[in-house]
Amino acid sequence: MSLQEKAREKVARMLRFNAAEAPAGGSTQWKLLVLDEQSRDAICPLYSVGGLRKQGVTLHLMLSGAREAIPDVPAIYLCRPSDENIERVAEDCAKSLYTKMHLNFSTRLLRPTMESLARRCLESNSVGAIHTLYDAYLDFVALEPQLFTLNQKETFYGYNSSAGGDAAIEAMMRRTAESLFTVFATLGQVPVIRAPMGGPAQMVAQLLHEALAAHLRGTGGGGGGAGSLFAESGLESYARPLVVIYDRSVDIATPLVHAATYQGIVADVTSYRLNRCACVGTDGRQRTYDLDVEADAFWRQQKGESFPDAIDASGRVLSDVQAREAVLRRQTATGEAPAPAAQAQAPDSNGGGGASLNVLVDSLPELMEKKKLLESHTNIMDICMGVLSSRGIPDFMDMESDIEKYSAQDLIKFFEKGTGLLVDRVRLAAVWLCSGREISREDYDLVLNNLCANPDASDAKADGASGNPRGAIPMDAETARKALSWLRRFMSVGGFSGGMGGAGGGAESAAAEFLGNLLSRGKQMLGSVKKYKTTNLVEAAVQGGSGLGLGMVHLDPKVRGSVPPAQQQAPHEGKVVAFCIGPGCYGEYQNMVDSLGTKITYGCSELASPDDFMRQLDRLGAEM
Repeated sequence: MSLQEKAREKVARMLRFNAAEAPAGGSTQWKLLVLDEQSRDAICPLYSVGGLRKQGVTLHLMLSGAREAIPDVPAIYLCRPSDENIERVAEDCAKSLYTKMHLNFSTRLLRPTMESLARRCLESNSVGAIHTLYDAYLDFVALEPQLFTLNQKETFYGYNSSAGGDAAIEAMMRRTAESLFTVFATLGQVPVIRAPMGGPAQMVAQLLHEALAAHLRGTGGGGGGAGSLFAESGLESYARPLVVIYDRSVDIATPLVHAATYQGIVADVTSYRLNRCACVGTDGRQRTYDLDVEADAFWRQQKGESFPDAIDASGRVLSDVQAREAVLRRQTATGEAPAPAAQAQAPDSNGGGGASLNVLVDSLPELMEKKKLLESHTNIMDICMGVLSSRGIPDFMDMESDIEKYSAQDLIKFFEKGTGLLVDRVRLAAVWLCSGREISREDYDLVLNNLCANPDASDAKADGASGNPRGAIPMDAETARKALSWLRRFMSVGGFSGGMGGAGGGAESAAAEFLGNLLSRGKQMLGSVKKYKTTNLVEAAVQGGSGLGLGMVHLDPKVRGSVPPAQQQAPHEGKVVAFCIGPGCYGEYQNMVDSLGTKITYGCSELASPDDFMRQLDRLGAEM
């Protein structure tokens, strides 16, 4: 069962008031659902409004909003146990908004917080309003069976900024580890942990290890008995997942490249969040489309393909569906039975070969629903093609795919053509800076000065041409200079630039050396497919081997003390969770799926568009 299926199952149980089984006879009790923003986003990809109604939810409300008393209907809460949320829950109790309140917290409710809630309820004489209280362990958003995000914001800025100091960075790392704990609590499996030494990756790995080990030994201070969240048995206990934790500093370029896959392009040039695409058509009207891998077979099959291949598939499949529609309409009108020959030759509307009898005789409403989905993809593709064309994005893709061979003069010649928006050119320059080649100060200045001397009216074209309701990131010469200057300094010092009293030090050098050695082995691991640095790192962690122990930490919450060398070097045969601290992206996700297939689940602190990431680099540059 995938992480997304497990999360959906957990929400369904919560909506049954945490009963293990649905009530006999199929009767459903009506209830209200009260959510904070994070929990709303966690449920959004799992259940539609109609799906929640089938579970008995008549109304879902925001904890932060104004709400009126609704008697005689139980209220189910799902929220983080933050001070602000606890205060609002206590106020709801005092106001007697609901007869029965069933509290579910998305992360572990610590004893001091629970005592604070109890004290407030005692003061208002409203303890009886709280009927049940559970740790739900659901502090992540499962977007797809193999994809999740912790839904945090501006994480790369957060742990590289000097503004917040060591305490803010440590709090962010603890929040990340706490949320990751809920991922494995939902899976019900204790992972083996591997991470490059030094910096945020090792810190989060150690914090996650400590939290898991404390829970297994009954010292975690949370609900449930020792190890109750991880009641593994049989094959599940044997085939434990491996989690490989790394931070965005390992490969800054990947979130900035112009994506080539259908899903990557949608995420780049439209407003794409929580599996919903919002874009502006050629008529100026905003449209939204749900892109769900479970409900949409075409999206499931084509989202990871190159954009031209997805366009070809769309035209082919839509033609097939239209042909089947014509046949069915004719048969419906004349009452004729489908010919056996037609049954044998009919194409599969999901893009496969010959269709079975059952596929051919799909009802017309089902066929029309498939046609509607395909027409939605046609609209999305038309909008994306308009943006790609107006900004000359294919030219950027070509250069970024082989960036190592281009000199500063090559970039300047390209920039002088005026192709794309300034933000596109800055992204290309950033990818060039991160290419690993030796770049002199003189070459850097040439590229930067050329960029800043040729802005395109502060990207005035962005809002109208991007197809994105929010527009491409507005960028002027000063913004470009700040972002690239920070990035060059970052690359020159070799990575993580946050405070933490220089935590990492020599360990970071070891991690850099490890990555360098790993990449120098290149073709032995790459085969014929070009893989990102992070995909290489994850594959290396999966394969084990004596050469990896020097650059990676190996942790096992089930083992007291250090992990035996033989276990450190052994290849991992089971499922793998790759987790990026900081902004992840669909290109990186797809690259890992292409290499590791269904055994990989990809997660990140936030799924950031290239524009989102550029904003974070700009903020960091402003602090220089």
